[in-house]
Amino acid sequence: MPHNIRVAVIGEDEYVPRLVRAILDRQIIPAGNMFLSEQDKAAVEAAAGRGVQLCESSAAAVVNSEIVLVCASRREMGTELAPISQCTRGRTLVTICDSGAVDIAFVKERVVFGTEIIAATIHRGEDGGLYATYAIDDGVRLFLHQPCRDMVDALCR
Repeated sequence: MPHNIRVAVIGEDEYVPRLVRAILDRQIIPAGNMFLSEQDKAAVEAAAGRGVQLCESSAAAVVNSEIVLVCASRREMGTELAPISQCTRGRTLVTICDSGAVDIAFVKERVVFGTEIIAATIHRGEDGGLYATYAIDDGVRLFLHQPCRDMVDALCR
């Protein structure tokens, strides 16, 4: 049964279209509860014909969501967070990166107070498959832990 929660997916990483497809294919949330920026062509293509909500910008997608998934490399994460940094209060922000340097402290420096933060680090296992480890800030509401893990874990399967 899908989680009935509104989710924005943003970023410039290779993981973004894979994440969008995985969430929709596995029906982790209803397609109408996913918000994408029209400017993110790869994500929009990955969701084509599935009934996701398109917004004029990343910030608009964030404003409509409860959970924000941000995929980027360590080098680009600050750039991805900058345009949304003032509209994350009261939302759960999940950073998805292949570097452990993008941790809770890194994100807290770049978003407004009152943002709930989960830092997911993607690793490649010995078999070549992906898996995620999580750092969860103390303020993240418990009922949001599992939906966030389900979405990131969908990328790893």
